[in-house]
Amino acid sequence: MSLDFQRIKEIKMTDVVARYQLALRFKGEYAAACCPLPSHKQGNTQKSFSINLKGNYWRCFSESCNTTAGHKGGDCINFVALMENCSQLDAAKKLVEWFGVGQSKTPQHMAEASKTEPKTETQSSNKNDTASPATVKYMADVDAWFTELFKRQEKETDVDYWKRTRNGVKSRLVLSFRNGKRVAAGLQPE
Repeated sequence: MSLDFQRIKEIKMTDVVARYQLALRFKGEYAAACCPLPSHKQGNTQKSFSINLKGNYWRCFSESCNTTAGHKGGDCINFVALMENCSQLDAAKKLVEWFGVGQSKTPQHMAEASKTEPKTETQSSNKNDTASPATVKYMADVDAWFTELFKRQEKETDVDYWKRTRNGVKSRLVLSFRNGKRVAAGLQPE
């Protein structure tokens, strides 16, 4: 598996810190919180940890993080490496695992198929072929919906964000269930 570090660095810092259950307070182009880094002085509740939403980078302004450990800020890979006490390569792998972006690998069944002779017309029309144009289009539609749903709206509070995304996922699941029933009954999906 090769990693696309540029794509990994594009993962929203707000999504990454959400995995650590860090409560952010949003103001304009910034989000602030108490610093979660292990190097941060315990008991310091000052909101010294900041995320630049537009630039997608973090910074801690506390003296303990800046002088003791030399951590002034960085991207999502730097953040995960510090939080998990691991190398940046391991942090990048964790981000790929968590968010499913930034990896380029050939699925095992595709690698094996490329070693054998090409598919015949009969083989490619197999109903279980997951790379059919309809399947590819459906997955592209789901991916576009997912990306749009999880974009944070301007001035949206954490409570409103999670309520909106939870309701969006629920409605998509209901639609998917209904479409499965329709297809099973021999009807066209909605």
